[in-house]
Amino acid sequence: MKLHTPTCPECGQPARGTVEHLTGYAQFTDEPGPDTDVDYSGWTEIWWDEQRTVHQKEDTPEGPDNLPLVCCPNGHTWPTAISDW
Repeated sequence: MKLHTPTCPECGQPARGTVEHLTGYAQFTDEPGPDTDVDYSGWTEIWWDEQRTVHQKEDTPEGPDNLPLVCCPNGHTWPTAISDW
């Protein structure tokens, strides 16, 4: 795949990957109950089948006017077309 804008327009670093939405659950340390305090265990189960790339406009279908977002190692994001050519 090729990125039409492979470097960050802000800092010039190369793209590191696409920005993604992930769904999952953060596991508790104990079983919750009415008188039991729970905390996060540090483990999150990711539901990989629900992973999707973030686009410029979340409420618009993918297409040439709604590009996917990529990011650089510095955390900057920008839209770019991605193609297989």
